[in-house]
Amino acid sequence: MNGLLELGQAVLAAQGKIFKECAKRHGIRLCFLVVALVFLAFAAVTLHWVFWAFFRQVCHLGLLLSATCVLGLDILFAVIFLLLALRAGHTGTAEERARMERDRKLHELKQNFALTSLLGLASGPVGRNLGGYAWRFAKGAFTRRKK
Repeated sequence: MNGLLELGQAVLAAQGKIFKECAKRHGIRLCFLVVALVFLAFAAVTLHWVFWAFFRQVCHLGLLLSATCVLGLDILFAVIFLLLALRAGHTGTAEERARMERDRKLHELKQNFALTSLLGLASGPVGRNLGGYAWRFAKGAFTRRKK
């Protein structure tokens, strides 16, 4: 049985693993979101003219319809990267293992703390009083009485 200090340290170490995995997961999400925003910015500036010219010259569309097609392509790419960012938001196996380890160590810490509290109560004034009473009762049950 480990001491309370070791169990507390194990719980904190498991919580540290959870924080590390969460930070990694949120970092990946942030990278995907930054890529989506950068793509939106550059697509809005550079590719609009290319797409507009393509729809205008090759597809023989009008001015408004060409601009609408360019906007549709921008929204399509933005949605793709936003879906990638949302998909990366789920917890990974390492984070789940760290959570299970933390919960197990926390449960063990609670059990050890409860046992320590009970032993402290039993060895304190109440325990000494009840122990003395039990000892006198047991001693009285096995001693002979004079008639």
